[in-house]
Amino acid sequence: MKKNLVMILSTTLLLTSVLAACGTKEATPSTSASPAGTKQAAPTEFNITTINYNPEAPANDNAIELEMEKRTNTKVNISFLPSNNYGDKFKVMLASGEIPDVLLTTFIFDSAVLNAIKDGAFWDLTPFLKDYPNLQKNYPKESYDNTKVNGKVYGLPRPRPVAGGVPFPALRQDWLDKLGLKVPQTMDELYTVLKAFTEQDPDGNGKKDTYGFTGAVAEGWMDQLNFVENTFNGYENMILSQKGKPTMYRDFTPATREAILWMQRVYKEGILAPDFAIMKGSQVSDMMKQGKVGMIPTATDASKMGDMIGALRKTTPNAGIVHVSTLTTPSTGQKYATKEGGFFGNYLISKKVPEAKLKQILAFFDYGATPEGMELANFGIKGVHFNDVDGKKVTTEEYKKIAATSLTNIWTLVDPYSRVQQASVDYPKEYLERDKKVVDERIKYGVFLNNNGVTSETDTKFGPEISKKLQDMKIKVIMGKETIEAWDKLVAQMKTDPNVIKIQNEREASYKQLFGTK
Repeated sequence: MKKNLVMILSTTLLLTSVLAACGTKEATPSTSASPAGTKQAAPTEFNITTINYNPEAPANDNAIELEMEKRTNTKVNISFLPSNNYGDKFKVMLASGEIPDVLLTTFIFDSAVLNAIKDGAFWDLTPFLKDYPNLQKNYPKESYDNTKVNGKVYGLPRPRPVAGGVPFPALRQDWLDKLGLKVPQTMDELYTVLKAFTEQDPDGNGKKDTYGFTGAVAEGWMDQLNFVENTFNGYENMILSQKGKPTMYRDFTPATREAILWMQRVYKEGILAPDFAIMKGSQVSDMMKQGKVGMIPTATDASKMGDMIGALRKTTPNAGIVHVSTLTTPSTGQKYATKEGGFFGNYLISKKVPEAKLKQILAFFDYGATPEGMELANFGIKGVHFNDVDGKKVTTEEYKKIAATSLTNIWTLVDPYSRVQQASVDYPKEYLERDKKVVDERIKYGVFLNNNGVTSETDTKFGPEISKKLQDMKIKVIMGKETIEAWDKLVAQMKTDPNVIKIQNEREASYKQLFGTK
């Protein structure tokens, strides 16, 4: 491979990949030469432009890239563009018409991308996907469903787990055990647990010096503490468009009012750390590591959790952390957790690419969707770039040396449990099966209401100001500086605000254009 570039496919391996995948096993193109008496087709060459979050791109012709090419009989030139200006360079490419064979968009519903699709710049992949079973079977269904444009698939998703990435309560397990409490399942039970963490000396030092929980908030929304409003409402969207229902700010619902009152109560009773409104995310983690709080809202990230547990066990050997699977929405009685869209970006294929080459590109990604392909791109070659340690794949210094993590943006690791089984020295091995059950519960009961691509010009201009006004009042009510009646008055005013009305109407029209009315 050449510097800043990657991969390509042969027709022979392509057919092998597709046919093998149609059987009971994953598609695994042969790495050997063609059968005696035949000549292997020349490698298929194509270009990919993708994003790079690392300071450097992978080293020139590194072993992992070469192995990716070898297994797929391809020659793929990958251009890695820095993440800090990827969006700008992406739009320049679209505007100029100088589009590579394969191009990553980090948001397929960007207006520039939608216009390019409308103008016929990219292949409609819908009729081809049936021939690539690994892309169909191993990518989350949601990653396709939530990125369709006018009901069609124009980009191969860059898959992500559908559960575990949004902050949700994580509790001190050892504090629960000491106080004889169970993992809460409702907001009332959560309140009871957090109050006990505050008042019943869970750390056993004889002092009342612990808080039930804390979390960082941001200008315009509740950030880590958003789980409270999410749970009370039963969905995450801050402005929600749905078929058959009017678009509305979530802040205007009775459920949000109840969420504010819940937060007001825990703040008034000293359960919520008093300086939550000015805390940074790193300070929230520090409070957990220091044993000052019994709960923080966080993702199910085993590496981050391992860091916290490692810090806690330096002074409390039996310290542990447990994730809350779901919480019940009070108004419906249904279990709730946030589910995600299952993607972060899509690979678009230029319409200038001939159909035969298009199929070979799809086969390249199809092999990347097999367990073997995902292992290679995400961990490298066993014994060289990673080793199995206690059931975990632990990467070596050689892997880090070649900046290989950039390749994970091309053949993405598709695993619903990837967040809970990341390598971490301090994360207890016995937590893995427990955390998998948490993920299963969130997938089963999680809610994701797709509003991707729903836009409003008025929201772009005035939305931040409106959100800040609502958020400022919300914080004042929680901290007792204003009454809940003041919140009611503001909501009544905002419902009649001309810009709010325009935002809701524009978003509703945008939603209908994207998703229809039926």
